[in-house]
Amino acid sequence: MTDKPKVSYPLFDSFKDKLKPRRSQAEIALSQVNVFGRLTKHEIRIVEKNAHIRNFAPNEPIFKQGDPGNGMYIIIDGRVGIFLDIPNQEPKQLSELHDGDFFGEIALLDESPRTAGATALENSTIIGFYRPDLMDLLKIKPGIGSKILLSLSEVLATRLRSTNSELVKVSRQLEEILGQQDDE
Repeated sequence: MTDKPKVSYPLFDSFKDKLKPRRSQAEIALSQVNVFGRLTKHEIRIVEKNAHIRNFAPNEPIFKQGDPGNGMYIIIDGRVGIFLDIPNQEPKQLSELHDGDFFGEIALLDESPRTAGATALENSTIIGFYRPDLMDLLKIKPGIGSKILLSLSEVLATRLRSTNSELVKVSRQLEEILGQQDDE
């Protein structure tokens, strides 16, 4: 069996490449976030149509501590700092997030005030996916909305377990410190 040489048709090849659907940066970013991990490519495109893309300048707040929670954010490109306002002190940076990271997802479930603020640390392109967007999907495409809610529940459960584990460690360390003080 001999290999047949491939025949090239430059005009057709050029046209064929234009037929391939191109994935947008937003679609790629959404597909990499585990909140949307259960969705098909087609469903991701539907979510993308409901999402909001915005550019933020360095030091521009995305939201402030105490603002009503309205949705989650996904960083397409850039860096974001999560800050805690402490009375009579400079804000304390809790974390720095980068491309592909997401934050604020609890606000998809309730509109409680933000417990920290988020600020762009450099020019950043960010997707906003808001509670009303999720509610619309639950009405119009309940299967997609349900998949998002299930994945969101898993993300929050994982984070709660991690937080509980950290609290146990801190509690043990505190007990050791207090025990040492009692010995003195």
